[in-house]
Amino acid sequence: MRPGLVVGFEGVLFEQVTFPIVNNVTIIGVQAVPRQATTSNVPNGGGATWMSPLSGISNTTALATVQGQAWTFRNVFFNNAAPTAGCVKLSCVGDPPLAADASQCSFINCTFTGTNLGIDDAGGSFDTLVDGCKFFGFAGSGDVAIKSTSVALRSPHQWRILNSRFYANVNHIIMPMRLCQISGCMFEAATTTNIDFTGGTAPNFVQRNSFAIAAADFDPAGGVTGVSGDAWSNNLIDAIETGLPAN
Repeated sequence: MRPGLVVGFEGVLFEQVTFPIVNNVTIIGVQAVPRQATTSNVPNGGGATWMSPLSGISNTTALATVQGQAWTFRNVFFNNAAPTAGCVKLSCVGDPPLAADASQCSFINCTFTGTNLGIDDAGGSFDTLVDGCKFFGFAGSGDVAIKSTSVALRSPHQWRILNSRFYANVNHIIMPMRLCQISGCMFEAATTTNIDFTGGTAPNFVQRNSFAIAAADFDPAGGVTGVSGDAWSNNLIDAIETGLPAN
């Protein structure tokens, strides 16, 4: 594997892969619409579906563990079954090539579903882009669509989460963000947490999103927590809400 590699992906992959510390790799699902391309775990043609192994699964290993910078995933349907791992782990320890730093990665037109975590930010990635993606079905009590599981290297900062959909999740986004932008997204009311930036640093910009939440519930008690100094302006079920969510 070398920098600049572009991989076209079609069909179904039943693997958990930890990639080497190589930068600027692109993985593209050659079918434009990411979908679950299996019937009863048997490939049914087309698609670009990445699933956990049907046997011999590691409960602590993500489908894709990224350690290099500037990776791009496009048009991929991720479905994780590992109970203590996620679909994608962004490993951030230090500086490549000696240590992992999965910063400046992009996820474009991808779908994330399954168990535990969609995207696991492990260490604090920088300048991550999530655009036109879908996160659903993280339905276990501690499941989260996008979560920071470690800030050992740094807090996650300058993330952009754009034009994406979050629904049927217990928790959508739990990240101590700094200079994050969330815009153009649709959020169904999560069971527990919609957005939680606790421990983050302002300003973050959460604007022009649609929440299936009433104004009376758009506050920390209702699972929406920002950071003092953030800029929020969003469409709710019964109001256009401007300002930091507050009890």
